[in-house]
Amino acid sequence: MKKFNLSEIMKKAWEFFRMAKKWTTPKSFSWALRQAWAEAKEAAREFTGIVRNVQVGGTLMHPVLVNIDMDKLTVTGNTFPVRQMMREFGLDWDKNNKAWTGSRETLNALCAKYA
Repeated sequence: MKKFNLSEIMKKAWEFFRMAKKWTTPKSFSWALRQAWAEAKEAAREFTGIVRNVQVGGTLMHPVLVNIDMDKLTVTGNTFPVRQMMREFGLDWDKNNKAWTGSRETLNALCAKYA
């Protein structure tokens, strides 16, 4: 399974290279390619999306915004009705960010259980 779109990475590298040619100290194409790869890897590292039709205990819940980072799991949105379930999943309530957070291990356990 391909994780990266190589065509898009090459297009982005050429875009960086053409932009850098206008600078007072132009950069090489290898620099542009490294920049494009770094941007692609960062984009693949994070996922943000809205989970619709969440069904908990036979009740259809409102959409929940899920922000998944490779190191940390954050769940925001209308999570009040499912707060007990969030605790059972091993997530902790972060009062400052007003979101449920968990570790990478928690995320892997949830994915293995519900995937």
